[in-house]
Amino acid sequence: METGFYDIHTHILPGVDDGSKSPEESKQMLQMAYDQGVRHIVATPHFSVNGKNHPVEELQDKLKLLRQMAAEIDPSFTVDLGNELLNGPGIIEELKSGQALTMAGTRYILVEFLPSDKYHVLYQSLHEYIMAGYIPIVAHMERYEALYKNYDHIEELAKMGCYFQMNTESIVGGFLQRRAAYHRRLILDGYIQFMGSDCHGTDHRKPLMKDALRYFGQNPEAERRLERVLVKYPVTMLDDKYID
Repeated sequence: METGFYDIHTHILPGVDDGSKSPEESKQMLQMAYDQGVRHIVATPHFSVNGKNHPVEELQDKLKLLRQMAAEIDPSFTVDLGNELLNGPGIIEELKSGQALTMAGTRYILVEFLPSDKYHVLYQSLHEYIMAGYIPIVAHMERYEALYKNYDHIEELAKMGCYFQMNTESIVGGFLQRRAAYHRRLILDGYIQFMGSDCHGTDHRKPLMKDALRYFGQNPEAERRLERVLVKYPVTMLDDKYID
């Protein structure tokens, strides 16, 4: 499988959340992602209502810096901006006011929940985002007990119009190592539309795209599925179209 992957979940903007601490670290993270075959990144700093959120103007300034550093690595290396939104009251209002960001200006939003949230919280909240005109991507869906091995819940949310992102770390066996085989199965069975590193630094939760791919072995069906997850579906998202 050729390089040119999309990483839609990263904490690579310097000094805005618990991710990169400096421009120097961000440059190293960009190089690490590039070496792992990534050519397109969406920077998704954390956002929560009443949290310590940085102004959008500051994020855009840091995005310009990140784009300059990416271009120094390779002119075709691109970076866009969004937020990882912590679900809670007021998120829709913050999105509509422009204080919280969609994914690269599209209708897509990356939403995280608490690992212990009950299914009715996920369902009701995601339904509200859809009714407000957004297309929700459930961030690191493998963390939520309400979805673990509960295919009825996953399929119900998918039919409602939700998509799912999984962290590469969960595929190689870092986080929730005992579930790594199950996580890979979810991807091969078509339940996952996006993969992301959720990278937070050069040492903690590093970009691991190529490392993750090695766990799928060499077979045509896996390559077709991964091509969709790593390239086709992210392109569709950035074009602000629905995934078919």
